[in-house]
Parts: sequence; C-alpha cells; structure tokens
Amino acid sequence: MSGGTNERVTRRPRPAARLRAEHAASYVEGKRVSWVELFYDLVLVFAITKVTHELADDVTWFGLLDAWVVFTPFWWSWVGAGILSNLTDLDHPLRRVRLFGMVLITSMMTIAVPMALDGDGLLFAVLYLLLRLLLLWWAVDGFGALRLNPFSISAVFTAPMLVATSMLSTPHQRIAWTALMSVELSTTWLLRKRLSHIRVDVSHLPERFGLVVILALGMALADSAESIPNKFTTWHAAGLVSVFLLVTGMWWIYFDITHGAISHRLRTENDHSRVVRELLAYGHYALFACICAVAVGIRIILADPRSPAEPASAVLLCAGTGLYLAAFVWSRWGLPRSMSWIRFAGAAAVVPTGFLLHRQSGLALMSGLAVLVCAAAGIEFMMLRAEDELETQQEGGPVLAPAPLDGSRLG
Repeated sequence: MSGGTNERVTRRPRPAARLRAEHAASYVEGKRVSWVELFYDLVLVFAITKVTHELADDVTWFGLLDAWVVFTPFWWSWVGAGILSNLTDLDHPLRRVRLFGMVLITSMMTIAVPMALDGDGLLFAVLYLLLRLLLLWWAVDGFGALRLNPFSISAVFTAPMLVATSMLSTPHQRIAWTALMSVELSTTWLLRKRLSHIRVDVSHLPERFGLVVILALGMALADSAESIPNKFTTWHAAGLVSVFLLVTGMWWIYFDITHGAISHRLRTENDHSRVVRELLAYGHYALFACICAVAVGIRIILADPRSPAEPASAVLLCAGTGLYLAAFVWSRWGLPRSMSWIRFAGAAAVVPTGFLLHRQSGLALMSGLAVLVCAAAGIEFMMLRAEDELETQQEGGPVLAPAPLDGSRLG
C-alpha cells in the first residue's frame, strides 16, 4: 500500500455496512419517485387513516374483519400502480392524467368507507371497479396486450363481484367481500409465473415503499393527538412522548438496515418478481396492518392514559408492535449472516411486557413498548457497528464509516 494518510483501502465490507451503502446508493441511481406518485402516496395514507378511525370506533372481531376488507382494496390498488409506474414513464401526459384519475377515485373511496362499513357498499364497490379498470388499461398499455395476470383477474372478476354483492345484507356482504378480498390477495401468488419476467428499477420501488412507510408513521404520530380531550394534562404529555419514542423506534427499525436490504435483494437476485411479491407487496402489507393496529391502540389509550388499557386496545398495540418487529426477521432471512435475533427477541418480549403492564395504566404499556422497540433498535445498531469495527481492526485497515444520508443524496 502506498500514498498518504488520506488513501482508502478498498475491500468488501460486512453485510451491515454493505446494506447501508446500498441504502444510500438507492437515492442517487436509477429512476426517481415523481411528484404525482407522491400525491397518490399521500392520498393512500389518508385513506388508511380513515380506516383506522373507523376501527377505533368498533374494536371487535367484526370491526377488525370489516377494516381489513376495506383496507385491502386501497393497498392492493396502490401496489399495482406502484409496479406499473416503475415499469413505465410517467412523463407522458396521458399516463400522468390516468394516475391523477386513480388519485381522485381513491379519494372518493375514502369518503365512502363509512357507508361501506354500515352495509351500503355500492358506491365503494363501483369506485373500486373503476380503479381496477384504470389499472387494467395501464397494464395493457405497459405489457402490450391483454394478458391473464392479477390486473385482469381483478378487473373482470373480483371488482365486478364486489359490485354484485354490495347490495346484500350486512352479514352476507361481509362474507362475500371477505372471500373476494382473499381471492384478490391470492392471485398475485397463484399467477406469480405470469409476472416472473418483469425487471423493476431497483432504486425507485424501494424508495416508493419507504416513503409511504414514512408517511404512515408520521400520520400515526400526528393523528394520535386528536384523541386527547380539551383538558390537556401531564399524563397526556407523557403519553405523547411515549408515542413519539415508539414511532421513532419503529422508524429506526425499518430504515437503519431493512430498507437497504430490500434494495440489495433486488440488485443481487435475478427473479425481481419474487422480491417484489414477498418483501414489498405482501411484506409491506403486513407492515401497514401492524402500523394501523398500533395507531388504533394509541388513539384509544391516549384518550385516558392514566387508566388501565382496555383489553382490545392493549391487544392491538402489543400485537401490532410485536408483529412489526417479527416481520423484519423474514425480510433479513435471505441475506448472508443476517438473522435478526435482536428483533426476534424484541418481538418475543412484547407478550410478557404487555401482560405485566397493561393493568398498570395505558401510559405504562406504551412506555414499556417504546423502551422495548428503541432498545432493540439501539442494541442492534451498536452491535453491528462494533462488529464492523472489530473486523476492520483485525484486518489491519481503517474503519469504514457507513455512507451518510445527507441532504444532497435526497435531492
């Protein structure tokens, strides 16, 4: 080795450092998320917030089922639009207008959510049919022909059947819509070979999903204050601090390693459709369900953080937090030396934490979960950093710091 003190040694970093580098590089290479896509993302998160409000008013088994039934059309349509916008150029005026039409329909579906949950689902179903027809038009335009795939199945079968069953009585409509949404979700897996040929932009799609996660976590934090009564007390202030720490820990868990891991999987695997299906479409579907559950639990507990948490709110908060941590064990499994034991242990610790603290007060439960999530994020960060430094010192080279995510990288 020659040269002065500023010369860097080039070598293959450990998985943690490599994933951080992939995370940083994803913002400066390839396709960028457009402004119209961000507009759709914001409307999607508003729709999800509307669903969480409705669930907070009816935290029962039927309420959970109804919330899932109306949440799925929003999410699955957004995923389809996200994949198609990745594969096509949105600079064309017609494609941009088509996406604006989807934004308009999604906004109207959001308004129709309460009616759909009260047994009057015709408007919601018709709007969903229009949304899927727009997606089918986009898919035909993108793939060059009408093909058998999840877009065509949804437009010609699932969505029309949703309209046909929307006038049934509430119990029968619930059964029919549950079956139809199960079909909607399964077609992406059953017809996976029909999309196995797609090659996505490896920087655009992870960035798109990551931005929606940011919006969802931010909305959960901002929306939590709405449940606080006019009389603001120190208990509410402490509750807001706990909520902030919990949401911040969830943010750290996602963006410190996992987001870069998804970009890395797309860059290194030939089957892009498998990564998109498992980690983005289905994986983030689970993440958003967890965020919704946490948001509902927070909303109920913050109304009176001094009292013991109600069983329903405690279960939602604990289940959402635990499953959120557990979901990242799967996302890291396909990477070398990347079994996330810390997150696995954190997810397992949620159950005893909830059991011990839910009878104390809602504030104690939220604080305990916030400490647990932040501790898992902090311990993992310090351990990965210590492992990187130890390996570097053993090799006799300089310590390579993770690539920074400064403002210039974010544009």
